[in-house]
Amino acid sequence: MIVFVYLDRERKATSYPWLQWKIRFFVAGSALAVIGMATEHDWLLLAGVGVLFIGFLLRFLPGGKGEVNDELESS
Repeated sequence: MIVFVYLDRERKATSYPWLQWKIRFFVAGSALAVIGMATEHDWLLLAGVGVLFIGFLLRFLPGGKGEVNDELESS
């Protein structure tokens, strides 16, 4: 598939400071969204989408794409 062209196989999980938080936001957001769909509560579904969006925004923090940032490396 053409998607595999964009994968960076050299990136290690240890050099990715926001990975655990992205996973937590994904699990919480998807659980809220599924529960909201099952119970037909629109506000719960929107809350789940909001949590997923917050997890997406972590990508734009320094080091969010797994790049080695000098500030993060020195601390």
